[in-house]
Amino acid sequence: MRRKFAVSTDVADEARRRVLRDLHDGLGPSLAAIALGLRAARHLVARDPASAGPLLARLEEEMHNAVGEIRRLAAGAYPAELARLGLAGAVRAHVATLADRHPVRVFVRVDGALPELPISVQVTAYRIITEALTNVVRHAGARTCVVRLWCADGLHVEVVDDGCGAGKAEGSGVGLNSMRERAREIGGTWAMEDAAAGGTRIAVDLPVAGGV
Repeated sequence: MRRKFAVSTDVADEARRRVLRDLHDGLGPSLAAIALGLRAARHLVARDPASAGPLLARLEEEMHNAVGEIRRLAAGAYPAELARLGLAGAVRAHVATLADRHPVRVFVRVDGALPELPISVQVTAYRIITEALTNVVRHAGARTCVVRLWCADGLHVEVVDDGCGAGKAEGSGVGLNSMRERAREIGGTWAMEDAAAGGTRIAVDLPVAGGV
């Protein structure tokens, strides 16, 4: 005898929202970086064909990584970069992939050594940072951006750019809501405001059980 089980609509909707958000936050920045690379390669083909080849080879590898990311998201695993490099290393690696694809100079500052962090905290911080950087590159009109991480009664993240400011940026509503929801889901906070020296400041505070 086959038994039928009813699934709560709220639960199903939440599951769909999680999948869509993970695809947006995980795959979106990766594909955005590849698109920037393809644009750069297109310009290089005309003026410096010898340099276009290595860039295209890197883009091919990144596309394979993006396919792997889809599989990892489908399996519920966290990004391989975090497992291999840790949070700070994964952020630096993501920034390095963007270095020759847009005019924004991105600096990563880690104040002190980060302790071993829960996987949920690492994933949340990494996804928020990569989404924030995607918004900076696409919408802020910035020249520089600083990503700062430090631990003091939790993990703290800042992404500060010198672009047009929070009130004038044309950022994605989906991306902003996704960052906010990610922080909230693990009991943290997310805020976006105009930076003191101009531009936009995103500040994230994430709790770590037992403190750090």
